[in-house]
Amino acid sequence: MAENLTVARPYAEAAFSFAVDEKKLDEWQCMLQALSEAYKNDYFRDHLKLAANSSAAADSLISLLKPANLIDEHGENFVKIIGENNRFEVLPDIYDEFVRLRQKHDKCISAQLISARAFAESEIKLIKDKLAKKYDCTVTVEQIIDKNLIGGAVLKVGDKVIDASVRTSLKNLSSTLR
Repeated sequence: MAENLTVARPYAEAAFSFAVDEKKLDEWQCMLQALSEAYKNDYFRDHLKLAANSSAAADSLISLLKPANLIDEHGENFVKIIGENNRFEVLPDIYDEFVRLRQKHDKCISAQLISARAFAESEIKLIKDKLAKKYDCTVTVEQIIDKNLIGGAVLKVGDKVIDASVRTSLKNLSSTLR
């Protein structure tokens, strides 16, 4: 959701900035992923919502991750701030935004290629090369087969979408003819 992302972005930026300064990008990414996964768990999410207060919920989340060494003292402070502001619901968005910031920092982007059929490796390499040249970074492409597409493809890179699907072309043609 756009609203969650708006709330999550400052938390992710603060965590990312701290992780860069402390040279602990891997640790923070791992910790934020663990927090995100914990919140996505229905049982644990319900447990957080039923806690006596947000401080108790934060302590519960910390006690879940601490025995597995998935959180350090700075991470505990981060969780406590999230708890004080009662923003547990944005933990998955904080993680996603942190990953996006890290990819930008590492000069790496991910793209999704959605099509009705599988593309040949040579075609994917051509797409990767063009994206790498355009964005001046390393590119990974995830290929997704969507049988609902008649033909063509949809390429998603960050928040940009290039829709060259037959379905969209037909919709555009239909609206033009009306």
